[in-house]
Amino acid sequence: MMVHSIIGKKFKNNFKPVVMKATNILYLLLFSLGAFGQKQSACSLCKMDISDVRFMAFAEIKNTKLSFDAAECLVNYIKLNTEAKNLQVTDYQTGNLIEATSAFYLKSADIPSPMGANISAYATEKAAQSMQKQKGGEVMNWDTLQKRFKSSKFGSNTESHHHHSSRPDIYGPTGIMGDHLHGKGGKMLSVKYMTMPMNGNRSSSKLIEDEAVFANYMVSPQQMNMQMFMISGMYAISDKVTLMAMQNFRINNMTLTHKMVMEGMPMYHDFETKATGFGDLNLNTLIGLISKENYSFHLNTGLSVPLGSISNRDKTPMSESAKLPYAMQLGSGTYDATIGGTLRGSREKSSWGIQHLSTFRMGKNQYDYNLGDLHQMNLWTTHSLTSKLSTSLRINATVSGAINGKDDELMPMMVPTAKGSNYERQIIRAFAGINSFTLTKGILASAEIGLPVFQHSAGVFMDETFTLNTGLRFIL
Repeated sequence: MMVHSIIGKKFKNNFKPVVMKATNILYLLLFSLGAFGQKQSACSLCKMDISDVRFMAFAEIKNTKLSFDAAECLVNYIKLNTEAKNLQVTDYQTGNLIEATSAFYLKSADIPSPMGANISAYATEKAAQSMQKQKGGEVMNWDTLQKRFKSSKFGSNTESHHHHSSRPDIYGPTGIMGDHLHGKGGKMLSVKYMTMPMNGNRSSSKLIEDEAVFANYMVSPQQMNMQMFMISGMYAISDKVTLMAMQNFRINNMTLTHKMVMEGMPMYHDFETKATGFGDLNLNTLIGLISKENYSFHLNTGLSVPLGSISNRDKTPMSESAKLPYAMQLGSGTYDATIGGTLRGSREKSSWGIQHLSTFRMGKNQYDYNLGDLHQMNLWTTHSLTSKLSTSLRINATVSGAINGKDDELMPMMVPTAKGSNYERQIIRAFAGINSFTLTKGILASAEIGLPVFQHSAGVFMDETFTLNTGLRFIL
């Protein structure tokens, strides 16, 4: 136990500096990455990062060489720019550049191309047919390929080319917000659900029994469940700027035990409190700064508008209409600014990301307090199992500051959740999840579950048991 205590104390003392140092390293890394080469690596049509050289295509127009992330982008480009010449595609087998007009093409779901048309190119018809025997699909020449795109919206600017891929691993885990940009005009609507149950209490890093809580408080929290329903929308006003808005509806439930001593005998009374309603509105702007062949970086900026109520009340053994503690309120009561950055990269069948976000409270609310600043670091990786299914792993590290000020209606000695200093805490969570396009075209279903691997608070705080995130993303 002594060894565990010493390790926990050292980890707690070093945890916050580690997060801040990691943030500094992230931003320094960005400047290093930005110095690597000046070659244009974004698709000339959809502006998506070119992530798989096996599908690259090229053209020339007015002595300028253009790059495309797939043959489907090239076909759609020349529909609008007939003067393009020197059309080339990449031979899927050899990696050599070949003339697009004399190449043969295989459309097979088992060979997913970056923009979802599932088209690979080959120098000869024999080579295409040989691959067809292995992967299935349809072989066609250049003229047939053009006719298919002319008579179909598949791959057109209005449907597929909004800085995204049909690869499910391109998108971050569902618990990540603001992980990607869209190309100009791109839109996405998301509907998500989150639940975070808590059970029992911790003091510092240790689980404690109710009697330890009753030594300093009249009420001991037993269980709490935080549920959140979220709807968000993204719209790209340019290739480098995507706007995002998110509104949530929250349901907070808590069961507690009140201890009284009458004539020397302890008496316990269980009760429940609940708060339901809309939370704060989040308005965000994502600004792309770096876009290279295998990685990109964008700024995350945001403003939280205090729409959530911080005046919720409920019946307790002490009052018919008691003011609920800070954790049960639905918003912060203040305008909050968020700043951070997201670094993303991709390979043939996998992607990864690093995101740091810091939220700062601007002033105090109507009850003369503000929540503590919030710092989060997320690291994740995703891997495609098939063209429609990917798995993800994510680590989240969160540092929350103590509440500044005090709501005069709350008595800190009544219950731990009414004491502002108890909200200073650090937590590390590990998540596993899936992304799937299996429902229908253009809808990404996602889910992830996370467990806390480290929890530490400055005082008494409830023990987090797990977090579940689910969602649907509609790519419009």
